[in-house]
Amino acid sequence: MHRGMPMRGKSEGAALNIDNLRECVDLARTLSFTKTAQRFYITQPVLSKHVVNVEKELGIEIFLRGKNGVHLTGIGRTFIDGCKDVLDRYDGVLEEVEHLKYGEDRPIDLGYLYGASSIVLPKAIRAFGKRHPSVEVRYLSMEIDEIPGALDENRIDLAITADLEKFDPDRFAWRNLYRDSLCLIVPNTHRLADRKIVRVGDLAGEEIIVPRSSFMPNETSHIRKVLSPILETVTQKRLIGDLNSIRMSLMVEGCAAIEFAHLRNYFTDDEFAFIPLDAALPEFNVIALWKRSNETVALLDLAEEFERQCSKLERR
Repeated sequence: MHRGMPMRGKSEGAALNIDNLRECVDLARTLSFTKTAQRFYITQPVLSKHVVNVEKELGIEIFLRGKNGVHLTGIGRTFIDGCKDVLDRYDGVLEEVEHLKYGEDRPIDLGYLYGASSIVLPKAIRAFGKRHPSVEVRYLSMEIDEIPGALDENRIDLAITADLEKFDPDRFAWRNLYRDSLCLIVPNTHRLADRKIVRVGDLAGEEIIVPRSSFMPNETSHIRKVLSPILETVTQKRLIGDLNSIRMSLMVEGCAAIEFAHLRNYFTDDEFAFIPLDAALPEFNVIALWKRSNETVALLDLAEEFERQCSKLERR
């Protein structure tokens, strides 16, 4: 072999699955097979197999796995950075093709938090439909931890969610709809149900549901810090994520929950009390969020309609 001639790498001509690349990029972000597998609705062994397949195709080791967790290799970091650019260009081409196919009349896929938008969503979509009768709005109720990935992978175009994490302003745009906070939710039969405000000391000895740390890590950590003076006396219930399970647990077990104040739109007033907590719990915005690459005149108008409908509620 001529010394000056480079060897053909195993990666030359390799056919890599685009979904597997997305999984690798997400794993590089989370450094957790558990979290990435949950996000893509696959098992950890399946995710591990996909990653190994990519590594075999390339002939490199992207991740180091060991007792101390998952880490990127140097060459793996270079590959992941390149993948991000490739995926952005790929998604951009798909968006351009869809735009050419539908023009401004392409459907808008909307992902939303039920409790945060259930009151304004029907009014906003009806008002929008009168101005854009040829644009179909397809809507899907989602959990808050599903939304960033769905937006990033173009499974939805617009989201009604909370700004619990920082979004890159070069890639995403948003409109603030209203302020929200965490509060105490109890059944109306609970001993604290008649209180106008609840202090931390009042929760001593209670069973409390707190948000899942998987999608509210900072807030969950903060809640535990706030409860620290009485933490030894408090029983923290299993970290339930979906609204129906929280509601059922409150009704059947008579416990309390620290959750979003906007959930009062989902719970009936005659069954539950929403009580402010006299504690330094975080506040945040409920927002309309979208990728700039997905932006159309119709999408912007729908986001503005949500803003108008929410402002009407605040004036009441």
